[in-house]
Amino acid sequence: MFNFNRQLSRALNNKKECIDLKRAQKSAGLLTFGVLFSVIMSLPITTLAANQEVNCAVADEPNRVYAANPIVTYLMMAMAPEKLVGWNFPPPGQAKGIFPDESFAKPVIGGWFGQGRSPNMEELVRARPDLMLMSGATVKTDQQAVLQKMGVPVCTLKLDTLEDYPHDIRHLGAWLKRPERAEALAQDIENRLTSLANNRQKLKALGLQKTVYYAESTSGLASECRGSIHSQALPLAGAVNPHICPNDSAKQSRFGRVDINFEQLLKYNPDAIVTQEIGFYEQVYSNPKWQSLKAVQNKQVFFMPQVPFRWMDRPPSFMRVLAAQWLMQQLYPEQGFYDLKTETNAVMSLYFKTTMTDQQLNAILQGEIVDERR
Repeated sequence: MFNFNRQLSRALNNKKECIDLKRAQKSAGLLTFGVLFSVIMSLPITTLAANQEVNCAVADEPNRVYAANPIVTYLMMAMAPEKLVGWNFPPPGQAKGIFPDESFAKPVIGGWFGQGRSPNMEELVRARPDLMLMSGATVKTDQQAVLQKMGVPVCTLKLDTLEDYPHDIRHLGAWLKRPERAEALAQDIENRLTSLANNRQKLKALGLQKTVYYAESTSGLASECRGSIHSQALPLAGAVNPHICPNDSAKQSRFGRVDINFEQLLKYNPDAIVTQEIGFYEQVYSNPKWQSLKAVQNKQVFFMPQVPFRWMDRPPSFMRVLAAQWLMQQLYPEQGFYDLKTETNAVMSLYFKTTMTDQQLNAILQGEIVDERR
């Protein structure tokens, strides 16, 4: 088992610091948190390169895992929620009854994600993780070296596109010593991706492919570039994202959400619109300006489900695979590709060990339960 004090002592000895940890522990019983934090923060660091697997030999089963961004945090809620030491932000209220009750009492530590966010370092040290998980969405990778000071294994997954997930989940299962659980989840994602691919071939043979605009923000005038990880559900669902960004904006594929003007949207005139913004969805059909779009005229504006968290994006998690199945069924209902109640219940059962009632499934799929953090 990972021993925090042993690793700290080793770090100090390796640096030949003039600190007698054992004497301090003997005289004080244990290091106060303030002293412990000061000692750790005084040690020299080496910078971690982005997307680099660092010190990833996990010998013993970790029991206290810190996930550096929401993509990895939500994956931990499916893999081993009891091991997660804290949240990157308060857990979504709509996850109550699906996530374990005790998980809502975990502290908010923060994380390295988005455009410059960082965790509460004192809270992170206080949590004493014995494994830290990063992914491609992790930012400020030089700052994670504080975990190296603690002697904590820092392991990196890619987790960008859904095609990354089966491989990465199997790695995670090995690190967590949960290979059977990992294999079940990895195979499920593989099967769902195969199903979507087969259905896209059927649509291609029929000459069916709709353009779908992904509307973000309450104005609806923010979106994602074609090829962005944030909009991957669209091509998976057999749709075309009309918004192509210049080559010099490729960086937007990481953070996403680019502004668009309505004149450009009129030129796209998409077949359908999908959104996760309830504020936008509630007013789009009554807004005279938007009624000039055929998607609005034809009642083809879809509100993506958000239980236990947003399916399609923010964060772009493993739930994108269910989002793609849901969207494919909305776009091409006459094909009858998916029974969405069956698919949703299967995901809730496998990933979150929760069986949903018919009433709950209806509420989820009809968008009656929304993310409180609008």
